[in-house]
Formats: sequence, structure tokens, C-alpha cells
Amino acid sequence: MKKTRIALLIIPALFLNTLLLRAQDEAPNAGMPIQDSDGNYYKIIMTEEGVWMAENLRTTKYNDGKPIPQVKDINLWKTTRTPAFGWFKDDANYRKTYGAIYNWHVVKTGKLCPKGWHVPTEAEWNELLDYAGQPQKSGDNPSRLKEKGTSHWKSPNTGATNDVYFTALPAGEVSYFHTNDEPGERTTWWTATEDRNNLEPGQAPTNAEIVGLSYNFHSKTLGTYEKESALPIRCKMDD
Repeated sequence: MKKTRIALLIIPALFLNTLLLRAQDEAPNAGMPIQDSDGNYYKIIMTEEGVWMAENLRTTKYNDGKPIPQVKDINLWKTTRTPAFGWFKDDANYRKTYGAIYNWHVVKTGKLCPKGWHVPTEAEWNELLDYAGQPQKSGDNPSRLKEKGTSHWKSPNTGATNDVYFTALPAGEVSYFHTNDEPGERTTWWTATEDRNNLEPGQAPTNAEIVGLSYNFHSKTLGTYEKESALPIRCKMDD
């Protein structure tokens, strides 16, 4: 029995070491992969601006193990004002490459990312985007966070080099601005920051801040989307 228990402990450790070595081969600033409540592992990168996931989140559960309600009909996103996730075009085949899409109501719970991690604020996102845009890091534009080439991004994939190994992919979105936007042209991530601009006294914010990158543009996208929109998520390790 003792030998069996030892073997059971060794096998997961060897698996994690294999993932780590593979991640380091692909990204010199990689760290130990992080696991979510679904058992998914994510590559991570370590930068001067913190430790970030190098993949979009794809969990279907909160970090306490409880399931997140799923939206399957694209027409229901606009009227879903409670936490929800889904797959682009309700196709789980998008899961491995692009991750899931979530409305901002699930971000607000504070339980979406693995424990010890969080959905970054707009300020944290801007720190990363500015870091990526500095000449001594990866050039003069944050679009260099994008995966290079056109395997996933539509041509010309302007400015993409993936020098920081963030591997931003064009996951698409479901929003009022780009309803059912196809993967390939853009990526737009939620931030944890609500849009409190131009509110009347006592008025609750209905929008949240977003950041993004495009296939044909060097600079970052900043803006605000209705909380019922469905976007991908990246997580950042707590300080």
C-alpha cells in the first residue's frame, strides 16, 4: 500500500514538471501552471507588472466548486443580468483555443478566477499593456502581446510578435457593439472596473471597462461595454 501511495504522489508531480518544462521551452518567463476548479491547467507568465495567465479562462465553475449558469442562446445574453458563462456560438470546440466567454455579472462575484488570482482592474491591464509597449520590452506598441502569424488572427495581424509570451488570441465577443463577432479579428477582455463616468447621483453603473487588441491596429482598445456582454477573461495573481 505504501508503494502505491508514493506512486500516486509521484505521477501528478511528474505531470506538473512536464507542463512546466514545456511552458519554459515556449516562454522563458513562464512559471508553474495554475489549475482552476474544473481541473484545467493554464500557462502563466511572470513580468515586472505581475504574474498573468497566458491563456483565456475556460472554467465552468466558481473557485468554490459551484457551477456557473450557462447561456446557450446568443439572444439571451442581453437580458441575462445574473452571472453566466458560455461558449462562442455555443460550440465547446472553441473552449481549448479561445476559452469561455462570461458576462460582467460573474466577474463581480469575485469568485471567477482560481483562489489567489483575480480579474485585473483597468489600471492593472494598462500597466501590462504599457509594459508590453516599451521599447526595452517588446517594441513600441501593445499589439505585440498578440500571438504572431495568422493561424488564428486574420491577416495582417499588425504588430504581432508575442515577445512577452502573453499569446493574445482573437476570441471574438458577444456585445451590443459587435454582436456575435467572429474569432479572428479582435480580442476584448473584461476588466474588474465598473464604468462610473457620467452617472447621476445614486445611479448604479450599467457598464464596465474593457481592453482589447485588433488584427489591423497597433494600439490597445479601451472602452466600456454593457455588463450583459459576453467576453473572455484573463486572470492575474494577487500581489
